[in-house]
This record gives sequence, structure tokens and C-alpha cells, in this order.
Amino acid sequence: MFQRKQSLFLLVVYTALRVFSFFFGPETPLQTQHIVNTIVSLALIALVAILIARGDKRGWYLILLEIILGGSGNYLAAFGLTVRTWFVIVAIPLYAFRLLWKKYWLNFWQRESKMVLLLGIFLTTIGLQTLHGYFNGHDLKLIIGDTLPYLYILYYFPLRELLRDGGFKQLALNALIAAIVGNALMIVGTFTGYSSGLLLLQDSYYHWYRDVAGGKITELPYHFYRLVLNEHLLLVPVFLYFLNKIIRKELAHIWLIFPALLLVILSINLTRIYLVALAVGLLALFNRAEWRRWFIGSLATLLFFGVAFTGTHLAASRGKSLGWEIFGIRLQSIVSPAIEDSSLSRLLLLPKILEKIKSNPILGTGIGDTVTVYSPVFRKDVTTPHFDWGYLEILAELGAVGLLVWVFIIAFLFRAYTKNQLPRWQLASFLALLTINLTSPALFHVLGILFLAMLFTRLENASAQ
Repeated sequence: MFQRKQSLFLLVVYTALRVFSFFFGPETPLQTQHIVNTIVSLALIALVAILIARGDKRGWYLILLEIILGGSGNYLAAFGLTVRTWFVIVAIPLYAFRLLWKKYWLNFWQRESKMVLLLGIFLTTIGLQTLHGYFNGHDLKLIIGDTLPYLYILYYFPLRELLRDGGFKQLALNALIAAIVGNALMIVGTFTGYSSGLLLLQDSYYHWYRDVAGGKITELPYHFYRLVLNEHLLLVPVFLYFLNKIIRKELAHIWLIFPALLLVILSINLTRIYLVALAVGLLALFNRAEWRRWFIGSLATLLFFGVAFTGTHLAASRGKSLGWEIFGIRLQSIVSPAIEDSSLSRLLLLPKILEKIKSNPILGTGIGDTVTVYSPVFRKDVTTPHFDWGYLEILAELGAVGLLVWVFIIAFLFRAYTKNQLPRWQLASFLALLTINLTSPALFHVLGILFLAMLFTRLENASAQ
């Protein structure tokens, strides 16, 4: 069970981090790095490095808190890299050095030889494609930005031990709860601010939300604003975790508040592929022995989402609209993409991506590639590194060889689930993530890679028992 005082404290930290980054921000296209932000970032990096070098678990605790409470925002940075990136650059080599220094390497190899080989092949493929992208003349910043997320898979190795630590798991749960509550307050507060006219598009908060928090704000009819954050990538997988616990009667009714808050966020986010992933995940949670509770839970999910969306839109429109015409258009655009700009843009990208795949089908074009296409929103040709087709981006940049490596990784996880019969929520969440990757870079996003590292860890810990 979660600890209320610790969760409240972490909620304060969650809020303070964002307030701090607003007044003492990192470098963005519109501002230079604030010196206070740099000092705080360097101090945290040094503290984590010292703790991990000494074998103090609190170093890993700080990394955990940054990942969960920081979400996908660029709140703290130093010398052009986020604190999160500095953590992985510093922590993993220090972890490896301690293995050698303390002569733990032999036991480590006996335990992890299979995963070392698997992840070695994976990261070697990525490394070669990084070089491929560089020699193909891709922008160096894009190459680095696309390559660094893969390094987070290396957190698998320390996680093997950390997930056996009760204090680490307790902190993770409390931080997750704080992040859910904090994100819900942030999204609802932002929505209220823009819908009421208190905040205006292109104001300072808008640019902070876009460039620092890593979000997107889209104005829709009747004062409704669609709000997206990159950390919402794991919104559905986390929801499925809570729902599965509730279906299996492993959590008290008070826990209903947390999946409810996630549905409120989803009702304002309104990303189509998340809704499809939710449906896939709900189906994957089905268990014949608990079908009644599964049915009630799934029905309650759909009903509450509908109520949350309708209530939010009624409030935004001042009682003039239920909002279902907007929701209907967004769903219809799945099969008729030309009726909405974002869907039309994705459709226009498709032939350009297919051309790249046909020109380099085996080895791809390398990491850091871009696509140039006419934008109906800006009404001109736009060059973007965002392919908006997850699996096609893998195929275009990594080629058939890279895609086969990814297929092997996915097949390895599925086989392990079948063999070890792990909790159903993990499989459901994994399927949801694979679904999201259809139109988003879910698998190779930092949070997606971290989620895979967590799945690998739980699988290997289960198989070792």
C-alpha cells in the first residue's frame, strides 16, 4: 500500500520541479539556459554519481524519482542534455565499474549472459545505424537525439536487483501516485486556464508547456483544448495495471481514484491511438475465471470516460455542446483521414516514407533521418524528423535487418510471457504499447525503452525463481 505522507511530499516535489523550470528554465528555441538551472542540474548529477560510485542505493532512488516525477519534460538540463540523459551516461558506466572493482563480474555473467547477448545485439545494431545515419549526412543533433533513448535499456541490469528491494518498490509506487495526481491537476488546470480565457495561446505558459514540458495544445470548437504530453505515452499501460489489480480484488476501492484520474487525462488528451490501445488492452485483460468483474470493469471504464469527456466539454462550452461531434470526427478520421489536418498530414507522410523504404529496404537510411512533405496546416513543404508511423520509421531508418532485431525482441517477450505465465496486466500493457507504436514512436521513445527494461526485469526475475 502507498504511504500518504510520502506521496504528498512527492506531489509537492512534482509541482516544485515544474514551477522551478518555468522561472529558471533550460535552453529552448526561445530562451537561453538559466544559470540556476545549470547549477542545480550539475549538483544532482554529481550527487547521483557519488552515491552510485559508493554503492549507495539512494543514487538509484534519485534516478527513479527523476524518471517518474519528471515524466518526459526537459525541466533540468546541463550543456544541451537533460539531467535524465546525464544520469544514464554517468550511472551505467559507474555500475559496470563497480562490478569489476568488487569482482562481481563472474556472478553477473553467469546470471545475465543471455540478456547481455540479447541487448548486445540490439545496441550493436543501433550503434551501426547511428554511424550509417552520420555517413548519410543526417543532422548530428537528430542522430544523437534518436540514439540516446536506446541507452536506457541498460537500466535493466541494475533494475534486476532494485526490484527486489522493498524500499525501492514502495518509493516507485508512491512516486507513481504523485505523478498521476500531479499530471491530472496540471492538465485540468491548464485546460481551465485556456478554456476560461485566463491563459492565451502563444503566451509564456504556452511556450513553457510546449518547449519545456514537452506538450502540445490544440484549440477545438466551443473553448475545448486538447492537451497532450509525451509522458501520456504510458497512460494506457499504467491504467491497465490499476484496472487489473482492481478486477483481481488486490486493491481497496479507494484506489479507484487513480484510474479515474487517468481517464480524465485521456478525455482531454483525446489521442486516437491511445483509445485503440485501451480497447486492445481491455480485451487482453479478459480472464474466463473473472469474466464478470472484467466485464464490469471494462464497462465502467467506457462509461466513466464518456462521462468525463462529456462533462469537460459541457463545462468548456458553457452548456452549449456535449462534444460528441468532435469525438465523432476524430474517430471517423481513422478511416477517412482527409477530414482532419493531423490525420491528413500522417496520410501525406506515408508515400514519402514508403519511398525511403523502397530505396534502402535492407539497411535503411540510418538513424536521424527526416521526411519532407507538404503540410496542409502551414501550407508549405515542411521537413520533419517525426514520421508519425512507428513501425515504418523503424523500417525506414533501420531497414529490414533492424526491424528483424525488433521483431526478435518482441517475440522474446511474448515467449517469456507464455512460458512464465506472468501477471496479465504486463501482457496487456505490452500489447497496448505495441498498438500505440502504430502511429507513435512508442517503442523507441525514452519511456517506451524504460518500460521494456522493466518488462525484461520482471520476466527474468520470475524465471529465476
